[in-house]
Amino acid sequence: MPLESAADFNSYVDTITGHGVTGVFTEIQNNLWDNRTALIDTWVDIDSGNAYSINLIIDQEYFSIAGGTVPVDGYQPRAIIKATDAPYISQGDKILVHPITTNKGNTLVPETTFLVVTVEPDNTGLVQLVLEEQ
Repeated sequence: MPLESAADFNSYVDTITGHGVTGVFTEIQNNLWDNRTALIDTWVDIDSGNAYSINLIIDQEYFSIAGGTVPVDGYQPRAIIKATDAPYISQGDKILVHPITTNKGNTLVPETTFLVVTVEPDNTGLVQLVLEEQ
């Protein structure tokens, strides 16, 4: 029996009770890389240019790279999604994250478009995405 169920994953990305925000995942056409098989894309329905509404957890992970005399600090945007929400996600696809607002409607983070740089499935039902802001 798995440790977590589909209901658990739904609660993680829920926009009311969980940590989720809403967004739109878009498959970019002519993307030849199939992340599921690590081979050239051969599936007919992959990378069709379709767009899907999804819930995701967005994060700006801090990192530091040691340099010669001065270290370089920065942030790497990442997202966590359910594998079933975007089963054909691959490098080069796009995610549009809707604005993050307060309960009173004030915008905390504006609408942002990200390019998927790396897809890291955890083989339990969640996928971590390394993103690049566009």
